[in-house]
This record gives sequence, structure tokens and C-alpha cells, in this order.
Amino acid sequence: MPSDDDEFADAFTDGFARALRGAAELAPEPVRHTLAAQAEQRGRRRRRNRRAVLASSLAVLVLAGAGGLAAVRGGTFGAIGPVGPPTPARPTMSAQELTALYTGLLPKGTVTDFADSAIGKIDPHRTGATLLFDDGAGASILEFGAERTNLAPDAGAVCMDPFSMPQDSCERTVRPDGSVLVIDKLRSQHPENGREWRVTWAAPDGRRVTFTEFNGQPAAANRPSPPLTDNAQLTALVTSPAWEQVFATLAPADGAPKPTGTPTPAPSATGPSNADLLARLVPLLPAGAVVGSQDPGHAALGVTFEGRTSLLMVIADPPSARGRQQLATMDDNPTTPLELREKRPDGTVVVTNRFGNGKTATTPVLHWLAAVYYPDGSRVQISEGNGENAYTYRPGDPALDVDRLKAIVTDPAWRR
Repeated sequence: MPSDDDEFADAFTDGFARALRGAAELAPEPVRHTLAAQAEQRGRRRRRNRRAVLASSLAVLVLAGAGGLAAVRGGTFGAIGPVGPPTPARPTMSAQELTALYTGLLPKGTVTDFADSAIGKIDPHRTGATLLFDDGAGASILEFGAERTNLAPDAGAVCMDPFSMPQDSCERTVRPDGSVLVIDKLRSQHPENGREWRVTWAAPDGRRVTFTEFNGQPAAANRPSPPLTDNAQLTALVTSPAWEQVFATLAPADGAPKPTGTPTPAPSATGPSNADLLARLVPLLPAGAVVGSQDPGHAALGVTFEGRTSLLMVIADPPSARGRQQLATMDDNPTTPLELREKRPDGTVVVTNRFGNGKTATTPVLHWLAAVYYPDGSRVQISEGNGENAYTYRPGDPALDVDRLKAIVTDPAWRR
């Protein structure tokens, strides 16, 4: 379950690529390459950075105070030696130099850079760019990224969950140096015949290279396959020695990667498990509802009611500062066309929504949702669609309308 440290964040999203998907309204939430592998990194990194800055400031004060005291007394502190030379500044690369490096990894073609790729402008640990590449067979969006992480290779390079996106294949290779290479060939549900191929290389020291290519633009396929089709070609791109020039400019990640095979302590409980969520959901269904398949791995449940069958998916977030902030700033976000918000006297907000392919799309409606946000930062949400997984949505009346979903998410049973 998500907590304060859980935040889906896309390290390599740039304004152009986000605008492409948002404008096309291809999905309720854009799914990007690094979201799958970095669901818990951004919030942790921000907190660690703040703690590191504070600790460094205190250390400087302590050292300065100790040195001043020693000078007054004419004494020395054997455990504290003289301050060493300043850490050399890391080399830098301009956006133009980065684009030239990326272009040099591609086959012959025309490249247009849509993003300001200057290293360190957003995050000193990572950089990336989105390019439009035309090899003569149709212009296609390509996304590059490099970062220093604290992830072991097994966690840094993973296949996309096929429940969330259709997948033609995913090949995972452990290389002799201990790095992991993943080539994940996905089929975009929109547009028709869309292809999205993601390649990730993750090293034992936390370095990671990502490359994503489309067979056109995310909103419109214009060729059968993305430009780079050969796996050997894709492997050579993400493992090229040219990336070392980029990594030399990136700051080390907070913390060291855990060696592969090192036991990881079980995380502290942050909320009910998916199986527990489904166990709570079933008794709250209306009388006459028939439970079909259950998928505890995704807190998903098939339900048939009054002759209609839909898939319900449950999310329950525990209390958190992030949740409280989300509730406090909800009024800053405009409602979508079919969204309704109900503010209750105790500070709770109940939201119901219906939308199509994109939260501002209303024809046809493909998604039904009800959520309740509590003042302590906790949340319960149920989403519903006519399909077998998280991407096969079909129009038509759902098994449960939004009023029934609302009755379920606001039931006191979720708070026990």
C-alpha cells in the first residue's frame, strides 16, 4: 500500500511528451517508462536530500566551532584533521551535447529535439530527452534516460506488468558483469496497432540507462514497428560506452545499491494487503452480486450484477502527510466534466467520476470511480471498467453504478 514514501513519478517525462499524451487523452493517467521501476523513489529522494542538506549544515557548524575552540585554547582535536581540498566539480554537458550523443547512438536519420535536456536542471541524479526521429519510414518518438539510482539490477530493470498493458514479449538477461538488460515490447491499447518498446540496462553500482521507442507518436502509429527492431541493436544502444560521459556528470544516488541476493528486510505494514482488501470488499457488494475471478496481486475482482459484468479494482492508502496535502490542495485542481465532489462536515471529501479515454473525455464513458479522502490522509478508492484487466475497457453500463460504488467506499468497514 502506498505511504508517505510512495509516489509514482516519471523521471524522464518532459513537457512535450506529456503534452502529446495529455492532449490525445489516451489514458486516464499517462504511463511512462520509469513509473514501473521507480514507484517509491521520488518521495524518498526528496526527504533524504533535505536530511542530507541539514546534516551537512550541522557538520559544518560543528567543525567550525571545534576549530575555533582549538585555536583559542591552543589545542588540537586529533580525531578531526584539517579540512581537505574541495570536491572537484563534476563535468557538465549542454542540451546540445546530449542530443548529439543520443543522435550518435541511432541509425541514419533526421532528429529533432523537443526537450531541454540540460543535466541537473531538474534532478542532479538523472537526465533524459525526447526526440522525434525519422529514418525515412515514418517519424517516431524516442525517449532516452540515464540516472544513478540506489537500486540493485533486479529492481532497476523489470518487465512491465502485463495486467496493466498488453505485452508481445519481454526478454530479461543477466549479463556477465552482473548487470540486467530488459527488452520489453508492449502494445499500446491506443492508438490501434500502437507499439511501445522499452529497453532498460541496470548495473550493480546503480547506473541505469533507459530507452523507449514508439512506432510513430503515442497518439498516432504510422509504421508497423519502432525504428530500432533488432534486439542486438537495442542492446548496443543502452550498453554503449558513450553513456559513461553522461554518468560522469550525474551526482551519486542517495545510498548504495544492495548487492543482488542480499536479503531485504520486510517493509513495515502500511495498510491491508490486496487479499485483505478483497475480503473486505466482497461483503459490501449489493445483494445479488456474483463474484467471479479474483486477482489478489492487483486487488481486482470480477463482479456480475443484474446481467452486467465488470472488473473492480481497490486502492486503500493509510494515513500520510502526502494524503493530507492531497486533500488540502484538492480545490486547486478543477473538476473533470462528470466528476462530483462532496465535502462533508468532518472534513472528508467523497469523489465520484466517469470518463472515457482521458479524464476529460465523456464519449464513450469507459471508467467509473468512487473515492473517499479522510482528514488523516487516508483514502479508499474503487475503480470499475468493463474488461478483464487494467486496459481492456469497453463501453456500456457497468455492473455497479457510481452511487453503488460510493456506498461501498464510504462504508465504515474500511475504517476498522
